[in-house]
Amino acid sequence: MSFELKRLLLLAPHKIVKRNCTGTHRQEFRSYKAGVEPTSKMEISQGRKPGKERLLDNIVSLYLLQGLNYLIPLAVLPYLVRVLGMETYGLIAFAQSFAQYFNILTDYGFNFSATRFIAQNRQSPEAISRAFCCVYLIKFFLAGIGLILLLALLTVIPRLRHDAMFFAAGFLAVLGSVLFPIWYFQGIEKMRYISFLTGAPKILSAVLLFVLVRRPQDALLAITIQSMGVVVAGALGLWFALRDIRIQFEWPSWPELRNTFEEGWHLFVSSAAISLYTNTNVFLVGMLAGNTQAGYFSAAEKMIRAMNGLIGPITQAIFPHINSLARHSADVALAFISKSLAWLAALTIVPSLVMLFLAKPITLLFFGAGGAGSVGVVRWIALLPFLIAVSNILGTQTMVTFGLDRQFSRILIASGLLNIVIAVPLIKLFAAQGAGASVLIAETVVTVTMAFVLRKHNIHVFRFRSTEA
Repeated sequence: MSFELKRLLLLAPHKIVKRNCTGTHRQEFRSYKAGVEPTSKMEISQGRKPGKERLLDNIVSLYLLQGLNYLIPLAVLPYLVRVLGMETYGLIAFAQSFAQYFNILTDYGFNFSATRFIAQNRQSPEAISRAFCCVYLIKFFLAGIGLILLLALLTVIPRLRHDAMFFAAGFLAVLGSVLFPIWYFQGIEKMRYISFLTGAPKILSAVLLFVLVRRPQDALLAITIQSMGVVVAGALGLWFALRDIRIQFEWPSWPELRNTFEEGWHLFVSSAAISLYTNTNVFLVGMLAGNTQAGYFSAAEKMIRAMNGLIGPITQAIFPHINSLARHSADVALAFISKSLAWLAALTIVPSLVMLFLAKPITLLFFGAGGAGSVGVVRWIALLPFLIAVSNILGTQTMVTFGLDRQFSRILIASGLLNIVIAVPLIKLFAAQGAGASVLIAETVVTVTMAFVLRKHNIHVFRFRSTEA
C-alpha cells in the first residue's frame, strides 16, 4: 500500500470511533453520504471551501517533497539490473518482497489508527506520550514475533535457507520501519519531516550503491545498503519525534495495550488485503519460477508503478478538497470528482499507451539487453497507471468520501484473494508474464467493481455535469 493511499484513507470523514490509549474517550464523526446538505448555512458563508489557488499550491509542494521518492528508485533500478544481472537482482527483489510481509505485520494499521489518535489529541502531551509507549511496545513485540517466524522459515524451507543472508538483510528494513514514527508526523501534519528524514538516507544509500556495488558478487552489500538506509531514517525519525514531544516513558497497562491493539485490527486487515495484489506476485514468482523471473517481473513492475508518481501528489492534494466540498454540497463534490476523473484519465492514458506499444525499445533502453525478459511483463501491466488513476477516483476519492468504506475494503480483500487464486497457475504456466496478467486482471476487477458499486448507490461519477466545483 502506497504512502499516499494510507494518508488519504486516514483523512476520510467516514464514521470513526475514537478511543485514547486508556479507552475512556469516544467521539463519532459523521458520514457524508450522497445528497447530504450542509449542517448550517454559516459553513458556506464563512468561506471554508478551499480555493483553487491553495489546491494548486498543495499539488506543487507535494511534487517537490515527494520527487526524491520517485527519482532515486528510477536512477538506481537500471544500474542494479545492469551491474548485478537479472538473476541476482531478482534475488534481491524476492528477499525484499518477503520482508514486506513483516512490514505489514509490524505496521499493524497503526499508520491509520495511531495517526488518527495523535491528530485528535495534539493538545494533550500526556495522551500522546501514552500512545507513543503503547504503539512502540506493540510494534517491538510484533517485530520479535516476526524475527522468530523469519528464523523458523529460513530453517525449514530450503528455497529460503539457501539465500538466508539476503532475507536477513531484507529484514533489517523492517526494523527501520518499526523505528520510524510516521504515524506521529502524519498526526501532527508535519509531512516535510517525513520527506526530509526518508529522502536524505535514500540519497546517501543511492550514492553508496553507485560507488560500492560494482559486480554481481556485491549483491548482498546492495540489499544491506538499501535496508540500512531505512534503519538510519527510522533512527533519525525517532530522535526527532522524541525531541519534539519529550516523551514520559511509562509501562502501559494491559487494558491500554488491548485497546490500542484492537484499534488497529481492521486497518491491518485492509492493508494486508491490498498487499495480496501489490506485493505477493513478486514473492510468488520468486518461489514458483526462480530469481531470474522474479527479476523480470520486479523490474517491469517498478518501472510502471513509478509512473504513478505523476498522479500521487494530485490525488493526495484533491482528497481533502473533495471532502471539504462534500461538507457543503454532495453535488458540487461530485462535479469536482467528475472533472478530476477526466483529467487524471487523460493524464495517464497517454503514457500507458506509449508503454504498451513501445514496451520493447523502452525496456531495453532502461535495462539493457539483460532486461529483454521484462518486455512481455511491461506489455501486460502497461495500462496499470490508467487503471489505478481511475480506481483511485472511484474508490478513495468517491467511495471513502461518501461513506462506502466498508464496500471499499471488501472490494480490496476480494480482489487480493482473486489475484492469488489466478496468479499461482498463471505463474506456473507463463512465469513472470503470468504474474503480469494476474495483476492486470486484479486491477481491472477493482476498477469495474467500484464503478458498479457506485452506480448501485446512485452515485454517478461518469455522467455528472454540474459546473460549480
